[in-house]
Amino acid sequence: MGTSGWSYPEWLGRFYPNGTSPGRMLDFYSRRFTTVEAHATYRRLPTAVALEKWRTQVPSGFSFAPKAHMGITHRRDLDGVEDRVAAFLAAIAPLAGNLGPVLLSLPHKDPDLGRLDRLLAAFPPPPAGPVTAFEVGPNWYTSEVISRIEAHQATLVVVDSDNEREGPAPLTVGPVAYVRLRRDRYDRAGLEAWAEKLGKVRADGRDCYVYLKHDQEGDGPRYARRLVELLSGQ
Repeated sequence: MGTSGWSYPEWLGRFYPNGTSPGRMLDFYSRRFTTVEAHATYRRLPTAVALEKWRTQVPSGFSFAPKAHMGITHRRDLDGVEDRVAAFLAAIAPLAGNLGPVLLSLPHKDPDLGRLDRLLAAFPPPPAGPVTAFEVGPNWYTSEVISRIEAHQATLVVVDSDNEREGPAPLTVGPVAYVRLRRDRYDRAGLEAWAEKLGKVRADGRDCYVYLKHDQEGDGPRYARRLVELLSGQ
């Protein structure tokens, strides 16, 4: 359980104590949550020094879910995508035991099986590589897409948003559940409903990675803590 990112000055006084420096935010965060989405990897490949600094601030069981670089997910052509994936995996390798799933957020509205096949082939499946979590639109929820993802031991990202027309992806696809809770507000009933769903996934023996979105008010960490409490009581 965690949030999408952690270095937010607007959370000072709401989640982080006033006066917490940016360099101390991850240490504070990791003592309250067990995972975080790392979006810094989307625009630039991280240095080994930067990732080692991350690792020194978190406990051994903490996991980072890095977002795949935009050159992998958003470049129109696929020329050299295998080399870009290899460079990305080499860049995040210093996370070692703190590496969780890799988030691939594809912007394409309609399914592109050729693109999906190239991306799946470029990422070594577990345990040779990390679990790849594909965030795609509802038009992708087809048997052809799901069978390919399952065969590669990848997973579909479940997105719960205020756009009711889209609907979430199936929660049953993949070796782990990857859930992004994107609504602006969650009331008690909404969080309890998600706790029940996630509890069933855990009972089936699958790990869950759940991330609340970044917001200005610091509600994301509060919702995440409430979900932890609800799941702990099950």
